[in-house]
Amino acid sequence: MTFSFKNVFSSIQKKPVIGQRKVVGIDFGSSSIKVVEIELKEGVVSLSTYGELQLGPYAQLDMGSVVHLEADKKIEALVDVMRESSVTAKEGVFALPLSSSFVTVMSLPVKDDEDIDSRVRVEARKYIPIALTEVALEWSEVPPIQKEAKPISKEVLLAAIQNTALSEYAAILKAVQMSQQPAEIELFSTLRAVTETTEVGAIVVIDMGAEVSKLYIAEVGFLRRIHRIQIGGSHVTQKIAKELKCTFEEAENIKRQYGVVGENDVRISKMFENVYNPVFAEFKRVINQYEIRTQKEISRVVLTGGGVLFPQAITIAQDALTKKVERSNPFNKIAYPAFLEDTLESITPVFSVALGAALRQFEQ
Repeated sequence: MTFSFKNVFSSIQKKPVIGQRKVVGIDFGSSSIKVVEIELKEGVVSLSTYGELQLGPYAQLDMGSVVHLEADKKIEALVDVMRESSVTAKEGVFALPLSSSFVTVMSLPVKDDEDIDSRVRVEARKYIPIALTEVALEWSEVPPIQKEAKPISKEVLLAAIQNTALSEYAAILKAVQMSQQPAEIELFSTLRAVTETTEVGAIVVIDMGAEVSKLYIAEVGFLRRIHRIQIGGSHVTQKIAKELKCTFEEAENIKRQYGVVGENDVRISKMFENVYNPVFAEFKRVINQYEIRTQKEISRVVLTGGGVLFPQAITIAQDALTKKVERSNPFNKIAYPAFLEDTLESITPVFSVALGAALRQFEQ
C-alpha cells in the first residue's frame, strides 16, 4: 500500500467517468472503528451506508476504552462493522492515524529560483525522528501567505507514514478482499470532509478524539499548522469514574446519557469543562500566534470528532477561544435520504474522517 496527499479542498466530481462506483472510507480511531460507504449514481455522490463499533471489547476492555489492537483483531473488528452496516464496496480507503505518521510544515531557506526538490529529503532528516528508509515520504510546497519581492525561504508541507503501518493496513484490506487504494493521513481526510472549496481565509479545525485533541490550521487549500495535545474524551470518562466512584464503562454510559437522565448533569458538565479548558487554552495560544504572524484573523473554527457530541462542547469551546465555533457536518457534502436527516445530525462529527477518506476517490 502506498500513500499520497492531494489538495484537500479539491472538488467532488459532478459526473461519473465510467458507470457507477462504490467506496468505503475506514477510520480506526483510538476507541472505535467507523466506516462510511458512498457511491456514485447518475453523477451524484450519495450515502450508501455507515457504521461504528467500539474497540474496547476486542481487547477485553470496557466500551469507550482507548485501545491499540493487533492486526488480527483489527481485521475482526472491520469484518464485524462491515457486516453489521451491510458494506458491499470492494474499494477501501484507510485514513491512517497520526500516531503512525509525521506531519509538519518546515521552512526551507532558498536562493533565487532555486529548485528545492533535491534538498527536501536532506532537510526532512532534521524533522522526522526515524530513518527515512522506514517511512513513505510525501511533500508539497506551500504557497506563501503574503507575497514577497524576493522570498528568502519556502514553506514545505512534509508528511511521512511508517512503512510498518502501511504494510499492516494493506494486509487488513487483503484479508477482507478489498482492492488497495492509496492511504492517507487522517488529518487530510478530516479537512476534506469539513471544509469547502470556496473557503476564504484561514480555517481552524479542532478534532476532539478519545485519546488526543488535534488542531489544524488550513488556508488556501494547504495545511499551515498542526498541534496535538494528549487529552481527549477518555480523560473525561476517567474523571467521571473517579468522581462518581463507578467503573469506566458505567462512567462512559453516564457521559453518553448526559441530558437524558438528568442526575449529575451539572457535575458532569463541570468535569468536561475542567478537562478541556487547558486544551482550548493551548489551542487559543496557537491561534493567536498564527494571527499575529500572518496579520490575518481566523475566519472560521470548526469542531469535529466524538467529543463534539457532548451538548456543552460548542459553548465551552467558544468561551475558551473567544471565537464563534461551529459543529462539523461532513454529510452535507453528499446526498442522503431525507428520513436520515435527524439521525445524521446527531452523529455527524464522529464520521468526518471516514467520510473524508471515501470522498478522496471521487476527486477530480
